Amino acid sequence: MNVPGSPYSAGTGDLAGRTARLMAYILLAVVLMTLDFRGRHVDRLRTAAVALAEPVMLAVDAPFLLASTLRQGLRERAELLAERDRLERQLREARARELALGQLAEENAELRGLLDASQRLRNRYLTAELRNIDLNPYSHRVYINRGLRHGVRSGQAVIEAAGVVGQIDQVAGRSATVILLSDPDHALPVLIERTGLRTIAYGSGRTDELRLTDLPMNVDLQAGDILLTSGLGGRFPAGLPVAEVFEVRRPSGEAFASAQARPLARLGSVRHLLVIELETPGPLAEPMLEPPPETSPDRDAAEP
Repeated sequence: MNVPGSPYSAGTGDLAGRTARLMAYILLAVVLMTLDFRGRHVDRLRTAAVALAEPVMLAVDAPFLLASTLRQGLRERAELLAERDRLERQLREARARELALGQLAEENAELRGLLDASQRLRNRYLTAELRNIDLNPYSHRVYINRGLRHGVRSGQAVIEAAGVVGQIDQVAGRSATVILLSDPDHALPVLIERTGLRTIAYGSGRTDELRLTDLPMNVDLQAGDILLTSGLGGRFPAGLPVAEVFEVRRPSGEAFASAQARPLARLGSVRHLLVIELETPGPLAEPMLEPPPETSPDRDAAEP
């Protein structure tokens, strides 16, 4: 029997209280479950809680998302820069190949023209290539890679595919100097193809112009006339194309007319040349041990 105040009576009271609270909680849970089943209150609370927590979650994820985006952007930028550099390198290489091919095509066309010109010659000839250019602005001379060892003599005519370039001036063992038609000290006997009139073409100091001076006022000469070598003097074979007349001047009050002609040969850009052998062998030039001095050759070497 339980006596009031004894430990047994206290334990029994506690157990009863806990049992009552448990039953109350169970009843409350049943009521809440019934209400939630009918009114969906928990879903609305969950939705509200998610709405309140979403900004916090986005704020927490923002630094990580930004870092990932930056890494991706930097990686893509590095790939694009590498691709750009590769394409630019390929473009430079393609342009270099195109330039090389263009130069080869020009050289091939020049050589073909030179071959055609050589086939029209009845004289023997020697092929040569431009080696250097005289930098003196008052002297139009170039150096070629043929000399005494190859049979080159002073006074030999030099031509290219389009026409006469000049003549050999000084000769060394393995090289020679060519005085161009445009040199102010050069004179060449020519004839007008249309009329057969003979005259002298002088260098003007410009690679695109020759001068014809002391012409009769009534000379039959007009723009478009072609000048050919006359063959006088024995230096140049007759009939080689020299220049085309582009202007004839007959100033009033003057005793003589004059004319300007444009050389047919590319005096400023030619590279491959033909050295024509003299019909009557002349004395060999003295060997040139040093580069030729900047002096003008005797004009009589080119005149008849």
